[in-house]
Amino acid sequence: MEIDLCQIYTCPRCRMETPHYLQVRREERVAISCSRCQTTSLLEAAELENHQAWWEAELEQILSGLEENGRDDEH
Repeated sequence: MEIDLCQIYTCPRCRMETPHYLQVRREERVAISCSRCQTTSLLEAAELENHQAWWEAELEQILSGLEENGRDDEH
């Protein structure tokens, strides 16, 4: 998975899942900044990629559940 310019990550300061903007990438490390509080975090690129994949899977599961509930309400 390639790192996008903006990815969801848990901000260590606000403690919220917020969009974070990629500031710098050097080898396997990235610096990202929280869109809410502008806190910059330095982490391994793999950690950010794993978190994004987890978040996307969680979102997909929530959306699937909403679709199923919508179909059940129609009957």
